[in-house]
Amino acid sequence: MTKPSSYREELFQWIWQNLEFDCSQLQTACGKSLQIVDTGEWNHGAGPDFLGVHLQIDGKEWFGSVEIHKKAGEWLQHAHHLDENFNSVVLHVVYQDEHYWEISTQDGHNPFTLFLKPYLTKKMYRLLEAKQQNGIACSGNISFINQEAFEEQVKIAHREYLEYKVEELLEFYDASLPLSKAWKHSLIVGVYKTLGIPGNKTQMASLAQEILSGAISLRDFQFVEEVEQLAFQQESKICWVHSGMRPASRPKIRVKQAAALHQAIHQMPFRIFFKQDTGQSWNHLLKMADPKLLPGNSRLALIKQIVFLPALYLLGDLIHSIQLKKQVLEAWKSGTQYVPEEVKKPFKRAGFQLNKATNVVGLAHYYKRYCREKNCHQCEVFKKAIRS
Repeated sequence: MTKPSSYREELFQWIWQNLEFDCSQLQTACGKSLQIVDTGEWNHGAGPDFLGVHLQIDGKEWFGSVEIHKKAGEWLQHAHHLDENFNSVVLHVVYQDEHYWEISTQDGHNPFTLFLKPYLTKKMYRLLEAKQQNGIACSGNISFINQEAFEEQVKIAHREYLEYKVEELLEFYDASLPLSKAWKHSLIVGVYKTLGIPGNKTQMASLAQEILSGAISLRDFQFVEEVEQLAFQQESKICWVHSGMRPASRPKIRVKQAAALHQAIHQMPFRIFFKQDTGQSWNHLLKMADPKLLPGNSRLALIKQIVFLPALYLLGDLIHSIQLKKQVLEAWKSGTQYVPEEVKKPFKRAGFQLNKATNVVGLAHYYKRYCREKNCHQCEVFKKAIRS
């Protein structure tokens, strides 16, 4: 079981920026009254987290910067006391700590410290203190979950996921090649990676890139057999994961399936990918592959959704086809979605309803990049929960 990540500083920075805490009777760690006149500008570069901050401490005006940490000791861990860029810090905002830490800057002054935890609302505190081993922070901790906010967040995540998958394909796009060849190469690597799920994504991508570099001739009528030999020869440096695999997901089966689709993509005329609509071009591709070597329907649905459609969207960008991109967006929103049960379970446990609007592949993006990475402050459900 993967250990869930802890909340990152970005969440606490968001809390400061949006004043998501009780500001009426703030006190510094040394007992001085604190009023926030201006939270400042969020600095996403080097140096303190917020610049141009205006505070009143015991009635005295202070102008400068604010640095935010989860624990006070991180000031020293990050060596801010040796960095002149932090000389402007007048307030160190810390979520929690065992005791009061007095910090100093490189030029020798001592910024005030504010412990944030005592001023959080009960709802915010419960979210931040959630102790889950596998799932989402909302699970078992919020009794006021909002289904409408959940559906809105899934919609956002679903659209983001398309862009995320396009960016993944771009990692394998070689601009030195002719457009049609470079695009097909990125699509092919994406197919191999997806057939490598769950344990051989990297291995399958490496195999694809070795083949595309010229290790095997695509004109060879025994292409699939040649790929299989290359993948599992004794001299191969690829370390395949075999344990814990379902029979259908074992490398020897997936490699042959990937090779069959690889050959079909290579042989399919490039113009078909953008001259036909998305459904027609996908069906055309499947007809060109050996039917005995095609993956099962659920894996094919996944390849279509998270590789083929993003690849067509990328192609629309490359050839400046607004029509193709619109077709992809419509297919991305309305097509049959394959969502693994392990993605759905945490949301079901939390009390959310999975319906046609939420049972989409974007749910995986939501779970992995919002819930698991603790990006709660970017989530509509989190915002609704703490403000309701």
